[in-house]
Amino acid sequence: MRKFLYIFVAMLLCSCHVDYMSLGDSYVLIEDIFIAREKDKESHALEILIPDQVLNEDYDKSHIIAYQMPDSDSFRRCRIDIYKYFSDSTMQYQHEVDSLEVLLDSMLKIRDCYWIIRKKDCKVFGPMTESDFNRECKKRNIKLKMDKRYERRYTGS
Repeated sequence: MRKFLYIFVAMLLCSCHVDYMSLGDSYVLIEDIFIAREKDKESHALEILIPDQVLNEDYDKSHIIAYQMPDSDSFRRCRIDIYKYFSDSTMQYQHEVDSLEVLLDSMLKIRDCYWIIRKKDCKVFGPMTESDFNRECKKRNIKLKMDKRYERRYTGS
């Protein structure tokens, strides 16, 4: 199922000009909106790790940290509807959609979401509240800092 999402994102990247910023070790910030990892350099297949709407980030050789305010309309349109369209199995589709809905619900409850990505094994921690995020950074000895930027980069919900 994920391979279809990777193919879709790869086609999107190849079909139009897409701004991206390298975060090191095949991790990228796409269009200042979401953070992904390049799964395959030849096909440019991406795995979305932190969904819309990433408002700030920082990184070093071992971690990426991000602040995100979820955009539920974009999340449903870009993640859940893609699974529905490319699904080859009703049960597989339902499992993926249920997982994404749970993720979206937890992001919307937190609203101001913080994330940590450990690069060496692509382990994603989040979404978290700011206090949980600060605790995790201290526990993991992460020295990265973000300037707080709370404005949305585009109009959305």
